Amino acid sequence: MKIMKRQILNDVLSPIPDKPLYHYTNQKGLLGVIKSRTIWMTHTQYLNDRREFLHAVDLVRTEIKRLQKAELDSSKDQILLRMEQVLDLSPEGINVCVCSFSEEPDSLSQWRAYGAPGFAVGFPSMFLKDVAAKRDWYLVRCVYDPAHQREIVQALVDEVLEENLSPVEPDDDPDDLELRIRLGGNLLPYINRYAPLLKDESFKEEHEWRIISCPLSSSHASFDFREGKSLLIPYYKLDLADGHGRFPIHQITVGPTRDEERSIRSVRNFLMHEDLRKERKGDIPVQASKVPYRDW
Repeated sequence: MKIMKRQILNDVLSPIPDKPLYHYTNQKGLLGVIKSRTIWMTHTQYLNDRREFLHAVDLVRTEIKRLQKAELDSSKDQILLRMEQVLDLSPEGINVCVCSFSEEPDSLSQWRAYGAPGFAVGFPSMFLKDVAAKRDWYLVRCVYDPAHQREIVQALVDEVLEENLSPVEPDDDPDDLELRIRLGGNLLPYINRYAPLLKDESFKEEHEWRIISCPLSSSHASFDFREGKSLLIPYYKLDLADGHGRFPIHQITVGPTRDEERSIRSVRNFLMHEDLRKERKGDIPVQASKVPYRDW
């Protein structure tokens, strides 16, 4: 059973994408990504849809309550109660950031989200996998299927429960043990790791992948804050250039716009200005969206 739980949690963090992945953005975002060779990863607590994080918390809470009803062991009951209480704590001190990509180079739902003019910047998937791996981060496929989500959450809760029941080692720090007990084991770190990949099934057409960071220090040089509509948004500037300064772009899709041809030409000119052609030994393909969508 323990091997199966660990396998479920490992498998969801280790898929290998087999196609390019696309980052959707607006004009300002396109200029920023190309000029700085970075992508801004948003703190999980400040994503546009706050329900994303709460969706995972609700799933965990439901699983804990299910176990509480079925559990007859008083020691486990106490641990489950502490785990349930942890769900109401503020995770503001845990800085986990994510960046989103899609398998789709021309997605109607994404163009609707970003409006015109929007752009989809495609990257080789193994390049993104390597960017994440060299930091011990994860490039993961989002899970939309409710049954699979429940399976992941059950494995997560069981894993934390088992950690709480593990015997105390002689060299364990008493302060660390007290903190572990008070925080219900590693429940919060687990939730922050897995919550960003559990999305409501209504979003499944996005075919989304995400780079998910490990917890980051607020004093990290690449951790910063930007203006939001109503509050400051914490984010992390992820350097995408590799060790040799290369910045491989697979393709750029220009979203629906009233001036399609000139938009394509300006993007091609911009890529030449940024000296990116030599990295592909030729022009980076820039194509127009084929989605019949207008918002102008």
